[in-house]
Amino acid sequence: MKKYIALLMLITISLTGCGFHLQYDTEIPERFKTMSFTSNDPYGKLSRNIKEILRDNKVTLVNDNKSPTLRVIRDDIERNTISIYQDGKAAEYQLVLIVQAQAVIAGKQTYPLNVRVFRTFFDNPSTALAKTAEQNLIEDEMYEQAAKQIIRKLKAVDAVN
Repeated sequence: MKKYIALLMLITISLTGCGFHLQYDTEIPERFKTMSFTSNDPYGKLSRNIKEILRDNKVTLVNDNKSPTLRVIRDDIERNTISIYQDGKAAEYQLVLIVQAQAVIAGKQTYPLNVRVFRTFFDNPSTALAKTAEQNLIEDEMYEQAAKQIIRKLKAVDAVN
């Protein structure tokens, strides 16, 4: 038992000594701990995911122009056919989520935050109900990933200033 404790302590000390630490999914810079958030669709999937990440990171959302603002301008999902069956029906799609957002600091400096998330989706015509549920699940994951990427890009905006 003492060997296991000693081994565990050795691993912990060596990982701490080399600077290793688990990275949070989305760490918010201190400047953005109080900010405002605007979106054309405030109750959409993307807005809800962004607000959830901000809440999890203890960000205070306010409605003033003095604090930094995160604006979601547009979010669209495009569906491109990648492959087709012999009868000409689409067999595989590429779903592309395109998000355009802006970080506005002090009401003057505007930084574009553009995100694209790609996924492939196999369209099996014999399972109509299952493919709809699968596509909804894929889209939810895409919106969640886009929200995380937008929040990560706030670090780059903070580094520029």
